[in-house]
Amino acid sequence: PIPVETPVADLSISNQQLVEIAKALTLECRVLMLDEPTAALTETEAQRLFAIVRDLKARGISIIYISHRMAEIFSLCDRVTVFRDGRYVATDSIASVTPNDVVRKMVGREITQLYPQKLSPERRTDRPVLSVANISYRVGSDGVSFTLRAGEILGIGGLIGAGRSEMVQTVCGLRPKVSGSVELNGEPVSIRTYSDAVRAGLVYLSEDRKASGLFLDLSVASNISALDLRKLTTPLGLLDRRAEAKQATDLVERHGVRMGGIEAQVSTLSGGNQQKVAIARLLSVGPKVVILDEPTRGVDVGAKVEIHRLLRDLAERGVGV
Repeated sequence: PIPVETPVADLSISNQQLVEIAKALTLECRVLMLDEPTAALTETEAQRLFAIVRDLKARGISIIYISHRMAEIFSLCDRVTVFRDGRYVATDSIASVTPNDVVRKMVGREITQLYPQKLSPERRTDRPVLSVANISYRVGSDGVSFTLRAGEILGIGGLIGAGRSEMVQTVCGLRPKVSGSVELNGEPVSIRTYSDAVRAGLVYLSEDRKASGLFLDLSVASNISALDLRKLTTPLGLLDRRAEAKQATDLVERHGVRMGGIEAQVSTLSGGNQQKVAIARLLSVGPKVVILDEPTRGVDVGAKVEIHRLLRDLAERGVGV
């Protein structure tokens, strides 16, 4: 149980989500709207929420359940309404459609493959691009070691609260380390801050893009350039707006960001396009290693396919992921 005196800002993303759900359930409402309620929950927590939703439905409460997850929609809902790019597409009874029908209406095309093919064994390399030895962020905890090879996508799993996010944040200089060392391309690197990591060629995408991944009140162009302004600065120390615009335009076109223009405020973009902007910013510095924490959380299935394809493309170019 979470101590009730704990400041919400100190809670993990998943526990913040649970508190938000609990707050909604304390109100004597007739209509309950849940927007991506399981985005940060474990499977056990999600099943607990589903039981609550079914109980509320049995008590006559109407529920609007917003989700990109087809399994949840088809398990809980009686009808499904689809929007695409901010526009209404269709409403159907669950009994009359299949998950593939809904996905096709969501993205406007047939999705035949969610994950791109992996590199064939003969195209892989054993060259380590990132080596982490005995890294620890907490006194008394066991250190973690792993090796990431060029062109490889390495998965790090664990239950919520297991320390997976904290561990990679320590590697990237976002948390002070208690022990451990980091090597990039076989050379030891000293990473005390995130700026050190970026200069070394190591970049990180937060699991919570709205809280720590993007500047929501700034434009797409400003968000993309924020990671390294030095290369866009004139000899007089001023920001070269033309160079900034060119960089942003190149990256959003390459990664298929849908928006009104590079001066559009990031907060006006969909979740999937916000995530693509966050990834484009990482790639603006030409990194050797990209660490992404829950990169497809809260994005639609079409954006997931595009992000998966982007990560595979990075791996094929020799970037460690």
